[in-house]
Amino acid sequence: MRGSWKRWLAAAAVVGTSPVALAATVVEPRARVSLEGRYDDDFRLNDAGEASGQLMTKVTPRLGLDMKDPTLKLESFYAADLLVRHGSGRVSLDHRGGLSVRKLLSRRLRVEVSGSIYRVTDPASLPRDSVGRSAEPVLYGQSRVYLSGRLSRRVDVGIGYGFEGVKVLEVGRVPGLVHTPFVEAWLRATRRLSLGVEYRYQGFLFGESFEQAHGVFGALRYRLSRQTTFTARGGPVAFDGKDGTRGVIPRVKLELLHEAGPFDLGFVAGHDLVGASGFTNVLWADYAGLVFNRHFNHRVSLYGAASFFRNGRAPGEGAFTWDGSARVSQGYVLGAGLEFKINRYLSIQGTVDRIAQVGMDEAAEGVNLTRNVAAVRLHMTVW
Repeated sequence: MRGSWKRWLAAAAVVGTSPVALAATVVEPRARVSLEGRYDDDFRLNDAGEASGQLMTKVTPRLGLDMKDPTLKLESFYAADLLVRHGSGRVSLDHRGGLSVRKLLSRRLRVEVSGSIYRVTDPASLPRDSVGRSAEPVLYGQSRVYLSGRLSRRVDVGIGYGFEGVKVLEVGRVPGLVHTPFVEAWLRATRRLSLGVEYRYQGFLFGESFEQAHGVFGALRYRLSRQTTFTARGGPVAFDGKDGTRGVIPRVKLELLHEAGPFDLGFVAGHDLVGASGFTNVLWADYAGLVFNRHFNHRVSLYGAASFFRNGRAPGEGAFTWDGSARVSQGYVLGAGLEFKINRYLSIQGTVDRIAQVGMDEAAEGVNLTRNVAAVRLHMTVW
């Protein structure tokens, strides 16, 4: 019965329903405090705007609430980051929150909703490092709604909407938004192979500037084994920009996912249009990333990540040349970490990260994102 009082207390406060429904729903409040010591030489953390390393301390209380029943899975969290920069003496308080819901409406119909919002001064807290290009706070959010249904034993359809937005909280900066509705269908050709088609619309808004793109794609998903799946998507994207700028570019996305318990691996690579950077509207982007997680036992795990990025002005300015043009920004990210779980309530984590950028004129708005980070974290789980 240990810990059961917390579940019943949260259930009584959150789920205003009958005892029968409460008995079928598991409600779990969560609380964790993290302490971090970091060395960071990011120029954005220096008031003089020059690369100069400094030590930092970060204290993060995090609260969460999870709910589960046979048809529902809900996860939510809120975290506050108290960040002290010992070199400059600057102290800031950042805020992060997120929610994800998966609900089975019937045997054939399912809905997924997710969203997160960040109001931060620490670039390391953002899902996209490139949106934090100054020491000013950044307001960033993303969300996704997806409704899927099974038409028959072999055919699935889905319709969804994605949103991403960013606003640098600095005088003269305007918000950047991307709206992405899409519809798709999948046919299970064999037990291992599925074939799909997709239509996607993208609406890019940056201040008063509005640009859009339409894409039609084919897709293939192949299960190499019970733990490994390969997915490929590709097709043309028709771009309609401001001042009559138009063009057609290819969209390609390749994914390999391996989930086997002791060893997980993910790889992604592609070419696409992106927006919501907070500094410009639409960019084309080449990207590739590899991440792995190795669990040696229930206490020790090792993980690593490597990625490459390259982007420029849409629809394809400098995309297919490698001449070191100022129109193109490119770079790489390397990271590794080791985690040791002392017990179910305490864990220690050490990480190192290297971000390097080449080309920072037109495409990067003159900003260099290069940085080196080393951090040690202590996670204390209250419940």
